[in-house]
Amino acid sequence: MEGGQTDSVIGRRTPASVSVSPATWLSRLRAAALEPSLREPLTIWLLTRALFLVLTYFGVILYGQVFSQPHPTQLHQLLPSWDRWDTVWYIDIARRGYAWHRPGVSTSPTAFFPLYPLLIRAGVALTHRSYLAVALAVSNLALLPALIYLWKLVAWERHSAAARRTVLYITVFPTALFFFAGYTESLYLLLTVASFYHLRRRDWLLAGVFGGLAAATRVTGVLLLVPLAYEYARDRNFTIRRMDWWALSLTLVPAGLAAFMIYLGHTVNDPLAFSHHQEGWQKIFTWRLWAGFLETIRQIALVQPRASFFEAHNVLNGALGALSLVASVLAARRLPAAYGLFLLAFWVVTLSSPAMAGGYPVPLVSLSRYVLTLFPLFIYLGILGTRRTINDSYLVPATALLSLLTVQFIHGGWVV
Repeated sequence: MEGGQTDSVIGRRTPASVSVSPATWLSRLRAAALEPSLREPLTIWLLTRALFLVLTYFGVILYGQVFSQPHPTQLHQLLPSWDRWDTVWYIDIARRGYAWHRPGVSTSPTAFFPLYPLLIRAGVALTHRSYLAVALAVSNLALLPALIYLWKLVAWERHSAAARRTVLYITVFPTALFFFAGYTESLYLLLTVASFYHLRRRDWLLAGVFGGLAAATRVTGVLLLVPLAYEYARDRNFTIRRMDWWALSLTLVPAGLAAFMIYLGHTVNDPLAFSHHQEGWQKIFTWRLWAGFLETIRQIALVQPRASFFEAHNVLNGALGALSLVASVLAARRLPAAYGLFLLAFWVVTLSSPAMAGGYPVPLVSLSRYVLTLFPLFIYLGILGTRRTINDSYLVPATALLSLLTVQFIHGGWVV
C-alpha cells in the first residue's frame, strides 16, 4: 500500500508567552512515553539489551575454568569480551585515522567507512571513557532511535501490530548481536530507516541528509539513491518539467561517499582505497550473481569435511542468505516499489562481490550479518507474523541461534 496514517499529535501547543509549569511538562513527558511509537520500541530495546548483558555475564563466567581453585572474580573480563574482530579495526581507526597499516596483515583500515569511528572518537573526547565502552555505547544508543523510526515507518505503511512485530523480529535475528557489538549495524540501520521514513513522507531534504550519512557509514548506503530518486520522480509523475530544486536533495546521498573518497585521496593517495583493499577479504567482482551460492553448495557438498568448522559457516551464511533472498523477492511483491528497488540494489552489489579469491572456503562470508540491516525483510515478516505459526516458527529458532552466536562471539570465536 502506498499511503499511510499520520502520526498522532500529543497535547496542544502553548504560546511562547505563557509559562508552563513543571507538572505540565511531566504530564506531557508521561503522555509521550505512553505513545506506542516510543513505548514499544523502548521496551524491546531494553529487554534485548538485558538479554545481551545476561549472556555476557554467564557466557564469560560459566565458560571459564569452573573446576580450578580458587574462583577469582571475572568482572574485569566482561567488557573486553566484546573487543573482537571488526570492533578492533573501528577502535584503531578512531585512535589513529587511516594512514597506517598493520604489519603482516593484508587488510587495510581504508576498507572501513568513517562515520562510526568518528562518533567513537567524539564520544571519547566528550566522556573520557575507554574507546571500547564508547563504541558499545554508540552502537546501543543508535539502535533505539533506529527501532523508533522503524516502528513509525511500518505503522505509517501498515499498522501498529505489524510495527511491533517488525521491531521484535529484527532485534532477535540470529546475527542481531552486532547491534550490541562495536560494529556499524545499529548506526547504519538508523540512517537507512530514517532516510526511508522521510522519503516515503516526501521530506526530500531529510531523506537526502540521512542517506548521505548512511553512505559515509557503509558503501551500500549509497544505494539509497535508487529508492530516493524513484520516489521523487514518482511524486513528480515522472515528468522532467515538474521537477524542482528539491531534486538537489538526491545529490546528498553520493556526497557521503564522495567526501570519504576525497579524504582517502588526501591521506593515502587513493580515492578508491576502500574498494581496492577488499581483496584483503578475498573479495572478487563478478557478474555471475549466483557464483557465491553455487560455490557455497560446492564447499558444503564436496570440499569441506562433514561437521567441520567451515561447513558450519557455509551452512549458516548459505541458509540465512538463501532465506533472505527468497524473502526479498516476496517482500518486493508485497511492499511499495521503493522497497523492492532497494532490495534489488542490495543483492546486485552484494552478490557481485563474493569471497572467492584464492579458493577461500566461505564464499558468502558475512552475508548473514549484512542481511541484518535489510529492514524491508523484517517489515514483510512483521506483516506475515499475524499468523501464530509463523510468529513462533521465527522467534524460537532465531532467539536460540542468537544466544549461541553471542556466546561464540564473546569468546573470540568467528561468527560470520
